[in-house]
Amino acid sequence: IAPAFVRRIERYIDEHADEPITIVDLAEHAGVSSRSIFNGFRRFRNTSPMLYLKEVRMRRVNEELKRLSLNESTVTAVAYKWGLSHLGHFTTDYKRRFGESPSQTLAR
Repeated sequence: IAPAFVRRIERYIDEHADEPITIVDLAEHAGVSSRSIFNGFRRFRNTSPMLYLKEVRMRRVNEELKRLSLNESTVTAVAYKWGLSHLGHFTTDYKRRFGESPSQTLAR
């Protein structure tokens, strides 16, 4: 079972995934050091807090692309909305995570 500060950070990320978030923001919110955050996530979640944030954002992009139609938005707009601004990396990571390109998800 993860410590309370790890769960508090996960909740914060889930609630603020569409906002810019830094490790300093997370440390201030949880009231612990950055080092404690990294150690807690590595030990109890087998990831880093920033990779956890990225995964939450990727899921949110995927969910939104599934809900939208081609004429409602673009992949770029949805990615930017969720803080994924490096589009080349985003597309590669998205394909690896979901097995198709973001544009394929939007087109369905």
